[in-house]
Amino acid sequence: MKRVFLMILDSFGIGSSLDSYKFNDHGSDTFGHIAEKCFLGQANKEREGCLKIPNLKKLGIIHAYKSSTGKYPLGFHEKFSQSKIIASYGFASQISSGKDTTSGHWEIAGVPVLDDWCYFKKVNDTFPSILINEIIKNFKLPGILGNCHASGTEIIKKLGEEHMATGKPILYTSSDSVFQVACHEKNFGLSKLYKLCEKIRNLLDKNKFKIARVIARPFIGSNKSNFKRTKNRLDLSIYPPSITVMEKLINEKQGEVIGIGKVSDIYAGVGISKSIKSFGLKELCNTTINEMKLAKNNTIVFTNFVDFDSVWGHRRDVSGYAKGLEFFDDQLSNMINLVKEKDLLIITADHGCDPTWIGTDHTRENVPILIYSPNKKINFLGHRKTFSDIGQTIAKYFSLSEMQYGKSIL
Repeated sequence: MKRVFLMILDSFGIGSSLDSYKFNDHGSDTFGHIAEKCFLGQANKEREGCLKIPNLKKLGIIHAYKSSTGKYPLGFHEKFSQSKIIASYGFASQISSGKDTTSGHWEIAGVPVLDDWCYFKKVNDTFPSILINEIIKNFKLPGILGNCHASGTEIIKKLGEEHMATGKPILYTSSDSVFQVACHEKNFGLSKLYKLCEKIRNLLDKNKFKIARVIARPFIGSNKSNFKRTKNRLDLSIYPPSITVMEKLINEKQGEVIGIGKVSDIYAGVGISKSIKSFGLKELCNTTINEMKLAKNNTIVFTNFVDFDSVWGHRRDVSGYAKGLEFFDDQLSNMINLVKEKDLLIITADHGCDPTWIGTDHTRENVPILIYSPNKKINFLGHRKTFSDIGQTIAKYFSLSEMQYGKSIL
């Protein structure tokens, strides 16, 4: 029986990549800076002391980090013995043009984004008037609010009350290729928000705007002091431009791909046999463990652990990120115990989001590749030049036809 358990620690970068200067990210280091803050006692909110991740250490994260940065993270000076490592480990750089979720995930699946996304770069009056006018006309809106670059939590505090009073949706973006829509889940209506986002997705595609995702951002509350985003986020992605390794597994082996969390949304549902909506780190871990127990032959269980990025990385919450890593590490022991002799457990990330860095955006970083399979020889994987080596490795493991990009690690 062959199964792959693919775990994406969303935003868990391990040091800025060689091309990070192009993104103003040279010096960013998600893992290293979190470990440093913990070591210095500056990440003690609801946790304390040095970062405690014994299972990730056992899988080789410390040595993967050292191979990426040339140093050990603070708090890990004991130079954890390689003889205690149970997985193959290394790190990968990205060849895609962007540092966003879609680019990272697609590249992992063997489909790097080599041409540029469309970005809305103007900080104010961000969206072209042709789009705004069509959105207002086609959805019969009284107008729109926002139309700017913004933090999602801050803009609902600023404009949420006006939105509820006028019925005007809040439109905003970030440095990523995204079009985000925030509306009150009850006052505006969740289904109405979803329909609006679907219409925007269609308008973007019709007008040749290559925007990676339209994101519905529902929130609840009665005023700016208690507005809170809900778990009913919806990502409407553009379709991958070529076949992913998940599609190959389904088409060539009649296999199954179980997407947990926002995985299905990221790939616009393409190459996903079964989508399980799951929210919050605890629930995502529980759902993943349950699906690992049930997985049959020729199956990929594919989870995105989004909280590291959306809850802690973008919010610049170092303590929360550290606490999340420690919780995941605790759950990881259960996952490791479920990996059978011919299975592959792959842990990686899609980009960085250094919570100590300037601003609130993603950071261009290398990502770890940790591959565990009982009784397999432990290898140093070195520097992989593209995330697509993961997709090529999965293709070879399942005896699928080759992907266009990447080299197999196996």
